[in-house]
Amino acid sequence: MSFLSKYGHWLLLLLTAAVFLPALGGDFCWDDRALILGNAVTDDLWGNLGTFFTADLWQTLELAGTDSGYYRPLMLVSLAVDRSIAGLSPVWAHAHSLAWHVGAVAALWWVLRELCAPLPALLGALIFALHPLQIETVALIAARNDAMAAAMGLAALGLVLDKDAKPAALLGAGLLTWAAMLSKESAVLLPLLLGALDWARAGKPQGWARYGALTAGVALYLLMRTMAGITGGAPEPSVWLRLLESVPDLSAIYISLLALPWPLTPARHILYLPDSMARYYVVAALVLVAIGVGVWKAKDRRLVLAGLIWALLAWLPTLVATADKGLMGERYLYLPLAGLGMALAAALPEKPKLLVGIGAVFALASTAVIELRLPDWKDSRTLWESAHTVGPSPFTHGGLAWYVYQDRDWAQARMHFVSAVEGEPAYRDACTHLVMVNLQMKDPARAVEEGAWGLRDRGCPRLPETMGYWAVALATVGRWDDAIDVISGMPADPFGHRIIIASAHAVLRQDFARYDAIEANWKASEPLAPHVMRLLEGAGERQSAELLGAWKAGRLKKVDPTTLDREAVEAAGGQVIQIPNRP
Repeated sequence: MSFLSKYGHWLLLLLTAAVFLPALGGDFCWDDRALILGNAVTDDLWGNLGTFFTADLWQTLELAGTDSGYYRPLMLVSLAVDRSIAGLSPVWAHAHSLAWHVGAVAALWWVLRELCAPLPALLGALIFALHPLQIETVALIAARNDAMAAAMGLAALGLVLDKDAKPAALLGAGLLTWAAMLSKESAVLLPLLLGALDWARAGKPQGWARYGALTAGVALYLLMRTMAGITGGAPEPSVWLRLLESVPDLSAIYISLLALPWPLTPARHILYLPDSMARYYVVAALVLVAIGVGVWKAKDRRLVLAGLIWALLAWLPTLVATADKGLMGERYLYLPLAGLGMALAAALPEKPKLLVGIGAVFALASTAVIELRLPDWKDSRTLWESAHTVGPSPFTHGGLAWYVYQDRDWAQARMHFVSAVEGEPAYRDACTHLVMVNLQMKDPARAVEEGAWGLRDRGCPRLPETMGYWAVALATVGRWDDAIDVISGMPADPFGHRIIIASAHAVLRQDFARYDAIEANWKASEPLAPHVMRLLEGAGERQSAELLGAWKAGRLKKVDPTTLDREAVEAAGGQVIQIPNRP
């Protein structure tokens, strides 16, 4: 036992790395593909360093959407470091993420060792290190910031556990808090977590300079965020109401997963909770009873309560993300598990054989679950096939459909997109792709029909992307007036369909002056004419496409019909049409 007390933390770090080592065999998965492969700035670490500290995280993508409100510069820096060292290597990126998790385990052990005896501290860190709920944070590179924030935030707490912390420790804690905040906003809780620990040990806050150091790190982050202009829209009031109504179910699912972390899935969504919640409520009730007994029997009751308070405080902010995105991420329990590890370390009696036995059983069981689950993370399609098998819903139909679509399996993708949109409630994020997949299948008539069904009957939002593709389908089947009606007054869509359709319509009317005026506002790197010609050819307007090609080649001239010598022009190998001289 003395060996474990002295060297057990090194064994734990090695065990953690070994258990999660198969994650290095996974590809870029789920959000990784957008945040890493589709990132417009992380390919140049030093050239874009300033951009990392002035940009919304999800606005750095090549196809950026709305502001997310996530200001996480160090996450971007970490992704840029990956690319500067190993390019787009998933092996290196996964190893980097695993290193942060191992670092977070080490930091938690350091904190617990200052609060508990060696073996309880080791067991608490083991719970955090190998709980199967941590798989998502380790295997999903896009969730690396959870481990980054935890590692640096826990290290900051470790530096100021002593109420008489020296100036160097205070400075280090402030800088680590700032860095943790620059990784993920959850580090804002650090002063409160320190307060919970002070209450557990002394019954009141001590050493106000420590709180000042942590708060200074938070304040510096908030100042930088404000200067960068990061806002992000808050969820609608109706979303908050739905969240409040779902909190009992969400709580039951999360609490039950702490005790029975199987099956695991990335596809738990607030709109698609299980039809039967009985299992979750029964397990959650048993867990709460066990917690109550642990608090009652614990030798250090206040430290147990401090750990539980820590877990609750770290979990509550995740409800904002659930309200915003609808997702119940397993990674949302990453930092709460540190608090639960502390509570367990403080609750169990200091009986070496009992602690070693519990740790061994937990490590074996958790390792088995992790090794069974990690293969699902080898790529996005495999992950979502697993999610759809575990709990099929309109959401899993939509998620799986997207990755099947990327594999160009159009027929199967369409089937899943239809199921997503016709589900109850309809998964409306699939509406755009339902139109897109029919266009890929060269069936514009069905794209028109199913797009109209989604917009009319399934509540699909009239987003520029959706309306742009639907207008393309309308134009392709010859309904040009309807297509023009759709794009009239529509905001610019990211794929330029509004401009392409308006340009094609001008060519159909042989209004090349109008075409030139539209083309002057085309901002994409690729020329406009090939897009317009493809649309015209797809709509069966080959002659108009050829006229556009002739116009761009300089073979068409504006003419005065009263002076036209058509025969002479055609004999010279040219084409002549009368073009309205309109702006």
